[in-house]
Amino acid sequence: MIELGHSVFMYYFYHQGEHPVHQSYIKYNVPFVNEIENQKGNFLILPETFLEPIFDKNYSAIKKIVWWLSVTNYEIVLNNAKEAVKHKKFYSLKSRLFPNKYKTLPTITKLKLKGVLNLAHSHFSLDFLTRNEMDIIGKISDYMSDSFYERIDSSTLKEDILLYNPKKNGEYLDSIMSKSQHLNWKPLVNMSPDEVAIWMNKSKLYVDFGYHPGQERMPREAILMKCCVVTGSKGSAAYQDDVPVPTGFKFDDSKDSAEKVIRRLEQTLANFDEDTKLFKDYRIRIIAEKANFNKAVKLVFGGSENN
Repeated sequence: MIELGHSVFMYYFYHQGEHPVHQSYIKYNVPFVNEIENQKGNFLILPETFLEPIFDKNYSAIKKIVWWLSVTNYEIVLNNAKEAVKHKKFYSLKSRLFPNKYKTLPTITKLKLKGVLNLAHSHFSLDFLTRNEMDIIGKISDYMSDSFYERIDSSTLKEDILLYNPKKNGEYLDSIMSKSQHLNWKPLVNMSPDEVAIWMNKSKLYVDFGYHPGQERMPREAILMKCCVVTGSKGSAAYQDDVPVPTGFKFDDSKDSAEKVIRRLEQTLANFDEDTKLFKDYRIRIIAEKANFNKAVKLVFGGSENN
């Protein structure tokens, strides 16, 4: 947005002062402020998991935009907020008699009443916003960091290794692994980005049956490092526009047996050189994400005459 000629600043709600920027983000040189200018001509862009400012009188004039990075995380935060207040004595009665007192629960109805504008991040979130008749101003996804591409090593020989993230996967993958102990499974845990890259460069498969709250980063990293990717169909993974893996590489844990998945894994390990070609279009699409991101930002927010 700065490159498009806009006056843009970060505001850190929890880390203010002279040095609020995390070490990992200093390289972006984005200016920050310790106070939000509550004016009608300004916009406040918020993630879907932090919507309290929408109901704060200190930000009554500024126009709010919610960037829906994860529908799932929004629902988790909202449900937690509901659980926190519903145990209060006579909450149900009080919330009806004194609705203003309980207006900070960011339900879809209340967000619409506040005139909030909405940005989708994935087709999953776009579908969610459309079904709820929200005021949608566009869709802006993300892209792989330039520094990531420096970790790609196409000269590394591929081995019969299957990567997975134990923090994301559950009983379905546990069942598959217990029945395929002849395969070489490698958990990506307690690793630096460089270490993850080393394993992705030399592995043939990345398996992800976790819930996809949005467009997940690691499956895309794996594809760029010439891994074949097998996923489930939860969250955004249910949308082929979000996770466009080839036919036969996406499974439904409520319908597909562990044996069916194992057959796919074995076939891909044996025919890797051919199967990896099936991911070419997805790989090209990932490479184009940065250009598409820039176009989407300009489409939503416009640019100055010189940009």
